[in-house]
Amino acid sequence: MDTDSETKLISLISQLSLLNNHVSRYWDSKSIPLIFQIISLIRSMNLDSQPKPESELMSLVKQTISLFNSLDLDSLPKPMSKLISLFFQKNALGNSEDSDLDSKLDLKFSGLASKALRLEPELELISPIHQVLLHVTSMNSKLKKLISLSPQVKVSLRERKFQVCEEVLWRSKNKWYCLPGSWEKFMLRKGEDASHFLCGGCKGENHIEYDKAPVVTKHPLHPKHFLQLVLLEYYSGTRKCYCCDEDLIKVFYYCSSCDFAMNIACVENPPVLSIDHPKWHEHTLALFPRRASLTCNVCALSDSSSPIYMCPPCDFVVHLKCTSLPRVIRISRHLHRISFTPSFDQGDWSCGVCRTKIDSDYGGYSCIRVGCLYAAHSRCATQSNVWDGIELEGEPEETEEEEVAPFVRISDGIIQHFSHEHHHLRLDENTGRDYDEDKQCQACVAPIYFGNFYYCMQCDFILHETCANFPRKTYHPIHPHMLTLAIGYDGVYGISSGHMFSL
Repeated sequence: MDTDSETKLISLISQLSLLNNHVSRYWDSKSIPLIFQIISLIRSMNLDSQPKPESELMSLVKQTISLFNSLDLDSLPKPMSKLISLFFQKNALGNSEDSDLDSKLDLKFSGLASKALRLEPELELISPIHQVLLHVTSMNSKLKKLISLSPQVKVSLRERKFQVCEEVLWRSKNKWYCLPGSWEKFMLRKGEDASHFLCGGCKGENHIEYDKAPVVTKHPLHPKHFLQLVLLEYYSGTRKCYCCDEDLIKVFYYCSSCDFAMNIACVENPPVLSIDHPKWHEHTLALFPRRASLTCNVCALSDSSSPIYMCPPCDFVVHLKCTSLPRVIRISRHLHRISFTPSFDQGDWSCGVCRTKIDSDYGGYSCIRVGCLYAAHSRCATQSNVWDGIELEGEPEETEEEEVAPFVRISDGIIQHFSHEHHHLRLDENTGRDYDEDKQCQACVAPIYFGNFYYCMQCDFILHETCANFPRKTYHPIHPHMLTLAIGYDGVYGISSGHMFSL
């Protein structure tokens, strides 16, 4: 037996088992070529001259072939007999040049195959084929490590609260729904491989060889009640996990009595009972085991949406999610870097993001430049639409670029603008001119209604005086990085003229 052939066979069968062929009327279009490759490869093998002992896979393959050869085609149900006849027809055609005929046969083949798998009682031939697929699946080292999820109820989000809506329905009668192609895999942490799977066919009953996540469990952050493994309803919104402050994934743990929800990763890895965080507090901080609305010294909020750590002697409280806040950042609402401060000097401080008052007794961010009084709430400054997520502590400060003027003044009222370098522009200050709707500013693409503008002395190029003075580089509140003024060009959302700021 050629080990290379067996290795190739394992690869082809593995690819077939990973296709989602079992939950729709027609199979995946990739399945038909794979099936014929598998059959062609098996037919090319000399199954009688295998080394002893033969592998379990080849033993199953030989049993399947033997059973197929013993079938009485006339006694088979119509879908199966038609499927076998169609198989021989397609096989006889080989690599046909008639693509339309091939497509029609493939569509017919996939429909018949899907019907054959659903026949009840199950045909004798189906079981060994299924065993071959299961055996190859069990050889996949990545799949073997997965943990099976079996949520029993669905929940949906309504007005920021989850509600249990129905039991989870499973297709447990048909074992074909339980192949890896019907699994939904979950990566619990960014950057890691998938570690759990949700089978589209059963409650885990057909996956006894896999470890299973508990259906109910207890957690130190919610000791009063059990947490139940639940499935988020399709198209339902989600919210943040109580522990990690990340979005809840499709399957999570939930307490309906308290509307308490946690991601699986947080349940499997509970927070430590005490932490040392010298950058936030000089003493060891202890986990407060209950959900409580205590004011956080770092963010100044008293919400109960996150676990809290505290130092009772110092009356210091911090949310778990606030312990990961950055020390030095740059945000889109201010030109300079800002750094965390545990409190502010006495005075009337206002947040530069939300424009509301800052309580000077609690933490926040302030500008690092001497004499600059910019300040912001901790949560406001670290919103994803304000901060780019980059911690700048220990990073050298950016060198300020020398400001480049948008134009060079040639003489009184005459300039050379960077967007029209080959000609000079003259300032028109005639306020009594007639309105011409055909005259448009080449920067803002608006008509020249009134006000001063520059016009080219040799062509039709026109700029509002205001537009001509736009800076070459600037910051904008909706983006954390510097923007550069660029000349419009074809291909950008249909814009063929005009100026725009870009990264």
